[in-house]
Amino acid sequence: MSKLSHVTLRLLGAFAIEANVSRPIPISVRSRKARALLAYLAMKPDYRARREELAALFWGDNPDALARHSLRQCLISLRQDLCLASEILVVDREAIGLCAQSVCVDARRFMSLARSAGPDGLTQAAKLWQGAFLPDLALDIEEFDSWHRREADRLSAVAADVFEALCRNADANGDGERAIAAAERLVALEPTREDRQRTALMLFARYKGREAALSRARQFTDLLRSELGVSPEAATRALIDAIKRGDFEPAHAPNRAQPAAQSVLKPVSLQDKAPRSLPCEEAASVPAPAVLTAAQTPSNTASATPPFWRRQPLAAASIIISFLAIGTIVALGLASAPKLWSPQTDLQRSQALVVLPFAVDNSGQPDDPAFARVLTHNLIGYLSRFGKLRVISEQTSDVYRDRQTDVAHLMTDLGVQYAIVGRVQGTDSALRIDFQLVDAATRTNLWSDHLQRERSDSTLVADEAARGIARMLAFEIGRLGALRVRAKSNSELTLSELVERGYLALHRGTRRENLTDAMTSFDEALRRDAHYQPALLGVARVHIIAAINFIDLDFSPDLVKAEQLVNEALAKSPNSIPALYSLALLQKYRHQYHASIRSLQRCLELNPSFLPAQGQIGNLLTRIGQPQKGLEQILQTIRVATPNDPTTGYWYLFAAEAELELGHDRTALDWALRANAFMPGSALVQAWLASIYTTIGDKSNAAKSVAALTKMAPDRTRLFMNRPIEGNKVTGRRGPRILDGLRLALGASLG
Repeated sequence: MSKLSHVTLRLLGAFAIEANVSRPIPISVRSRKARALLAYLAMKPDYRARREELAALFWGDNPDALARHSLRQCLISLRQDLCLASEILVVDREAIGLCAQSVCVDARRFMSLARSAGPDGLTQAAKLWQGAFLPDLALDIEEFDSWHRREADRLSAVAADVFEALCRNADANGDGERAIAAAERLVALEPTREDRQRTALMLFARYKGREAALSRARQFTDLLRSELGVSPEAATRALIDAIKRGDFEPAHAPNRAQPAAQSVLKPVSLQDKAPRSLPCEEAASVPAPAVLTAAQTPSNTASATPPFWRRQPLAAASIIISFLAIGTIVALGLASAPKLWSPQTDLQRSQALVVLPFAVDNSGQPDDPAFARVLTHNLIGYLSRFGKLRVISEQTSDVYRDRQTDVAHLMTDLGVQYAIVGRVQGTDSALRIDFQLVDAATRTNLWSDHLQRERSDSTLVADEAARGIARMLAFEIGRLGALRVRAKSNSELTLSELVERGYLALHRGTRRENLTDAMTSFDEALRRDAHYQPALLGVARVHIIAAINFIDLDFSPDLVKAEQLVNEALAKSPNSIPALYSLALLQKYRHQYHASIRSLQRCLELNPSFLPAQGQIGNLLTRIGQPQKGLEQILQTIRVATPNDPTTGYWYLFAAEAELELGHDRTALDWALRANAFMPGSALVQAWLASIYTTIGDKSNAAKSVAALTKMAPDRTRLFMNRPIEGNKVTGRRGPRILDGLRLALGASLG
């Protein structure tokens, strides 16, 4: 390799390879198996593996001859991709390897530095740690994936030792900022591991104060409950109690007279020698990580290291005794005790997600990559408005840009259940946006859809698309969470699970059987706790939906009681979108149109992706005499939404009503028929069809729709006929044509 000084191979975090020819030149290796082959060879003690071993590892399901042929083809492709760096491959009849003198592997250098005796080596090792070992390189090949997991676990354990050592060193020197930074990186390796979280909590208490530590403790407690469904361990609870009592005093500056070297953390059984200064330190055998311990201070020398947590002697003694007792209990079997499940365990666990940066295929315009970035940014922002979702930040998700990511690793790295994967495909005149909801645990595609948009203002298109996608993703994730508990009996469900199952029934459509199922779940929750607010609000929603959608139940909807329940919910949670939306529907039913618009506008202020509110505003604009403006709002809502949004049928009805007000009767019928196809069996759709058929003079079809309506909801139909006729005596404006037509239809059929 005369011109090539060496090649850098990065395996910590995203796979990357660079050839160093006067300057670093990135190399793209197209094949996943070729990247995996390089990684496997790079981590072998001698950078070398026999051909039979590689053929069996990567193509073991094929006959031997075919497996060897596949290996040869992979090598040919890899040489082409490596180009200038192809000389790092050492190939003979028996084995395949890498030229060790010319390859620098970050994972091996990391291991070497982690075994160094001094703090400088540990600091360099920490800088090299850019993430887990190849998180995006699973192949669905059992043998390779098992090796990959073992390597990842081994490297992660070494990283934990490095960060723990840096944390102790910094704390020993009174450097709280660096101690906390190291503790944060330690915790990030496994966020639910409580011993590491306790280390961070104690450092927060000493260096940032009581309130900061308690805030972090609350966040960690919520994390345990949402991710694992458990309460903190007894040792963690005791530590939190100590923080609350103020047992931690602020850290003081260390005694600089004492040499800091006395508190350096050393690897056990390793000699005190500086690491070699080669361009890339190789770890010939890459042994198992050494255990890091604090260097012993001579017994006749006062320690320069301040106590890990300062407190009054008696308080300190009592807490230490408590921890020892707790540790004994855990050792004797507390760890095998049943988990303490939170009421929202099953549901909350499924609410964490990451939006991977949208990729661009077949870019039709130079600014398509910028469009994809804006779309990703907006989608993360809008999803974050849904209170029950825990959305990974854009800064974190952007790490996965331009990387082939195995979603299974996202569950380990980020603690998420779902990944959103999307692509943008552009032509000169249009954009197609494809997106998928993927289960990170199983790599299963749970739901997918697409949007087709004409090119116009790219910022507006990205914003509208993100709102529609966010709405449907939130809906689907909620539905999936509720489905997990659907098969259980009521006695097995918690209060929150009962409420979720009730709302799942409502989302199946506004039909009698669905509302009945919802009431069964809400009633069971209230039987256990008569003051459980989410269940009370659910009951109010059922009463309101039944009244406005021509649904007969076994009881008559009590809208006075529903209003009381909604107002009680708003008194406790003024920004509750479910409560505000329920209030808006009730106001609409009572012809309080302007008040309803204000309630809906507040919903959109809280969450711009709450498209039902936007569609309802369009319908209300029609009701107050602005049908053209209302139609524009409704059509915009339909355009923003994904094609399968469950509320689409109502927007079709709203469009029909607006077109009818504008005198476009045939167009109104087309919209109503589309609603009927989207919501079969809906009494409200039959009511609108009866009205429109009567308006255009189609008596036969009007009679059929009236018959279907009166069969499904005889009681609500009679109540409608007995309600006062809507109109404005001051302005002389009549009521909506859709309601006038329905009265005519019912009057003609029922006499």
